[in-house]
Amino acid sequence: MSDVQQRTVVEVDTDDAARARWNGPRNPWPAVFVTAWILAFSAFVAVSVYEDAWRYRDVATSFWIGAAWAVPLLVVVHATHAVVFRRGGPLARRQDAVFRRAAGRLLTAARTAGLPELDEAGVLRMLRARDNGPDPGTGERGGADWPLLRWDLPLAGGRSRTTVVAERLGTPGRGGSPERTRLTLETPRVAAAPPAAARPAPRRPHGPSSAAVVLGAYRSDSPSPITASRIGGAPAVPRSWEWPMCVEHDEPMQFTAQIEHRGTLVSAFVCQFDPGTCDSWDPDSGANAAFVFSGRGLVLADPPVSPHGDPDDPEPAYPPLLPDSMLLGTATVTATGGEDAAAVLDAAGAVTAGQYGGEPEWIQEDETPVGLGFVASIESGPLGFDFGDAGRAYVFSDGARAAVLWQCT
Repeated sequence: MSDVQQRTVVEVDTDDAARARWNGPRNPWPAVFVTAWILAFSAFVAVSVYEDAWRYRDVATSFWIGAAWAVPLLVVVHATHAVVFRRGGPLARRQDAVFRRAAGRLLTAARTAGLPELDEAGVLRMLRARDNGPDPGTGERGGADWPLLRWDLPLAGGRSRTTVVAERLGTPGRGGSPERTRLTLETPRVAAAPPAAARPAPRRPHGPSSAAVVLGAYRSDSPSPITASRIGGAPAVPRSWEWPMCVEHDEPMQFTAQIEHRGTLVSAFVCQFDPGTCDSWDPDSGANAAFVFSGRGLVLADPPVSPHGDPDDPEPAYPPLLPDSMLLGTATVTATGGEDAAAVLDAAGAVTAGQYGGEPEWIQEDETPVGLGFVASIESGPLGFDFGDAGRAYVFSDGARAAVLWQCT
């Protein structure tokens, strides 16, 4: 296990982003809509009764006159909201400009300090998010967990062994201190291979070898089969397959990875609709899913449709299908090998994406599902998956069924 050398690089003022983040969602339009509908309904009833009782019109005519008084108010209110306040309107653009200015300051400070080039989309997601889910273990006696304000920022191109961590500091708001975002550079320091253990790791009975194999993620300009191992993009699925939904949010889960494994394709999905508000780390929570497919008759899945639909957010921060994808390859790690697998992958234009086979390297305690064997682990870094703080997903299968869970520090 390699340790990590940390170095705090720079702190950037992001208080303007904090104000936009907390003031933006407090919009008065729900109350405006309710008031407008109450007034419109009251006008409809009052005018209809007046026309029927005092002007002696028939009921149908009275209703139409009442509607003519009520409908324009609703049209004006909803049209104003659609033009001004919906995504793409002037106020939405103004708020988005605040986040982009803050992201620009962070990117400039990172370049000035000599950090690897950060992915702008990942920085914007961090600035817009209120938190990164609950900090594990901080709740006590049923109390609320503290919010986690720490993100592993993805790098542009995903081709570096370093990790840039963003931490939000301060208490924005009335009477609080301005928000600052601290960027920290984390560089792996590879330790020498330890001497042979007194008790060797057991070999798995269902496989030819228990040697650990590093998964490397890379991008290719050449077409690849739809069943190739990869993270992100669209999964290869049977034609009759239905997209898994999170039982907590009733929203489509996000496709994480598909891995070729002993003649099957093991695919993993994790809910990312509102990270931290459902138990997506638990394999039995209904907030994640894993499938075992044969390699025959598969097609690329179409993007799922949200049953709720959010016209205010047609491009969610955590879409079920990531627009980016990376293929997965392998590099074998041996106990006495002199080569650093991560360095080999880096030289080949790849980045470490996890582990395939062998014994899983648990962040916390062993949570292997009963009856299933370890397939692979997936790191959050290459595509910015939200697996908590420096988290990792673990995929298991017995050839007929599969499961996925994740752990974090």
